[in-house]
Amino acid sequence: MNNTPKQQNTPEQSRVARRRARVRAELLAAARQVFARRGYQDATITEITELADVAMGTFYLHFRDKEELLVALAQDTLQVLREQVHAAIEQHANAPLVPLIIRTLLRTAYEQRDLLLLLSAGESHLLAHPHLLAGQKGLAEHFISALRAAAETGLLASYDPVLLAHLLVGMLMRAMNWWVEQDEPGPDAMADHLLFLLGQGLPSSLLTGKGPVPPQAPMAEN
Repeated sequence: MNNTPKQQNTPEQSRVARRRARVRAELLAAARQVFARRGYQDATITEITELADVAMGTFYLHFRDKEELLVALAQDTLQVLREQVHAAIEQHANAPLVPLIIRTLLRTAYEQRDLLLLLSAGESHLLAHPHLLAGQKGLAEHFISALRAAAETGLLASYDPVLLAHLLVGMLMRAMNWWVEQDEPGPDAMADHLLFLLGQGLPSSLLTGKGPVPPQAPMAEN
């Protein structure tokens, strides 16, 4: 048994840690403003540090470059999404889990859609950044327990609940990307579309080529 006492932070260490966290938050807030005003490509670290009122050297104590700053913003947003889902689950313990998660994620993401625009305008490889992929994996964890419970009762036949959870997140991420270029439909209508697709599915004739032929749109007159 290890009886070594845990090392406690001194008041000075605690003060330094609080100041470091505060400066980091100020840099992130300033970056979000500058990115929104100037765009990711045209924004400069100098503008961000001036708005945050910190020295250039202080910036590099927290972030390697502008790209790392944008990734940190995205990570913080994913953390907000996870926290909102946890809060919704606690507040609505008896609600169907999958629709609750979907609606909560879409409502929260809609409020953060300015960051979605920043990510789409940044370097294309940022969307596949390991930290962002890990964040998406964390979102999938919310679905996995519900899908595993369904699988144990035979509701999912032989389908893999983990894979299904990740496919759900993929659909959600695509729904969120819709708001990069347009604000409508809003989060509730977007959730309705997604839940319809999950609950009702596409008409079988679209998948098999059999059954009623869907009506064709009228041709425009010359």
